Amino acid sequence: MKILFALLLLSPMAFAGQHASKEKEKKPAVIQDGSAAKSYIHKALYEYLEKPSYLAIEVETPFVAKQMDGKNVWLSLVEFSCGVDQMNCVVCATVIIYDPATKQHRFMNPDDFASTVNKEPTNKEPTNKATVDGDAI
Repeated sequence: MKILFALLLLSPMAFAGQHASKEKEKKPAVIQDGSAAKSYIHKALYEYLEKPSYLAIEVETPFVAKQMDGKNVWLSLVEFSCGVDQMNCVVCATVIIYDPATKQHRFMNPDDFASTVNKEPTNKEPTNKATVDGDAI
């Protein structure tokens, strides 16, 4: 149920704002939809969680292009279970942020991701106004 709520939360935010330019929107091979993305996500989580005894990816979204902090990145929301075994595990969710320029990924809590996206201005058009100490001149 949490993943459905998170998907509803993530979908509009992932598509809001500026996206990468058309030539850079081509999804890298390592995160292509299907088995490549599933394998990448599983390996990344397995290493990040220090090789848990049990790890199951419950649901993952396809990677979508987004611009964050001035960088073109790819995002996927993942719900997974991990622990000692299937009976002794916790259900978790994370956002994987893949940077195609560095070919590196990082993880972000979905709540932190949502607040980060909400803080980014959606209109990034340059203005002709100069400011001094925050006041327009």
